[in-house]
Amino acid sequence: MIYEIHKNGGKPPHQLEPSSLKEQQWREKKLEDYLFQHLRQFVSVDLMVIGQSSPGEKADLVALDQEGELWLFELKKIEGKAENLLQVMRYSQIFGALKIDDLDKLYRDNHEGARDSLAVAFCNYFGYDPDRADAWGEKLAKRHHLVVMADGADDATLGAVAHWQRHGLAIQAWPYRIHDGNEREETFYIDLPELLIEGKRISRKPAPVFFVNTSRKKKGVRSEMENYMIKHECALTTGGERWISKILNIPAGAKVMLYANQIGVIAKGIATPARRKTTNLNEFNGDTAHFLKLREFRELKQPLSVQNIFKAAGKQYRVSSVYELLGDAGKNVWEAAIQQP
Repeated sequence: MIYEIHKNGGKPPHQLEPSSLKEQQWREKKLEDYLFQHLRQFVSVDLMVIGQSSPGEKADLVALDQEGELWLFELKKIEGKAENLLQVMRYSQIFGALKIDDLDKLYRDNHEGARDSLAVAFCNYFGYDPDRADAWGEKLAKRHHLVVMADGADDATLGAVAHWQRHGLAIQAWPYRIHDGNEREETFYIDLPELLIEGKRISRKPAPVFFVNTSRKKKGVRSEMENYMIKHECALTTGGERWISKILNIPAGAKVMLYANQIGVIAKGIATPARRKTTNLNEFNGDTAHFLKLREFRELKQPLSVQNIFKAAGKQYRVSSVYELLGDAGKNVWEAAIQQP
């Protein structure tokens, strides 16, 4: 529930009246299509959405996490019922019988123009070595997580969820509420509670934002580390445990910007789970380098200058090897980087 609270404290709370998808002129299918594109913005677990519903017994949304575990989402435009849990459990049973070729077909059917197999695409998405795609293909979708997303949930549904959880099933109801938004901007609000499965928070907290310094020594000359980062679409640190631990603690899904001294942001990407260390005597003077693969990587044609970083953040920074930008400052600098050509 969403309540309106007057800042002067002189009035009692006023509960906002709920709306519905129908009142917002959205069909269930439109919500499904929207989540197909934006599910990652609603969950903290980094998910690769591989498919959505089609005629027959199929879950509305099908995704893989970084461990290769399968996520099945069943969407309802009305209040959830206990039988919806049986429905998604049936889908889990069906997917349990599928082979990698079946999952590959689902992926290709939902990603027009996909050239790579699902296993290769999975490795590329999460930053794993594509040469190990066959090994990953044997692991994918062996464990399932089931989520029913509906406009509220009745007591029978909540009781059934608790029952199946006690018996070891990774299942959860995720009830949402729709509220009127800004008519002029043609928006509405969706209120989502915390989503917890097996004691793990799944619902999204804002993705953290980081600078990783490219160790440029001279304004017009790229460092060897910087060249490596651009070529391999990654973030990198060398040296002592202090910086090693910082880059290893950047979570998957975090927003990472490569920062060149005196220049500003020169590239951006999303952190993957892939972490590794390597020693290359020629490139890193014998230092052990710790490597964080980035996806959705883009080198900026025009760097986001130091001055514009300060302007977007509303403060000045002295960027060390790995530096987290907290709060609105991180969000604003990331948005400014996105807008750069």
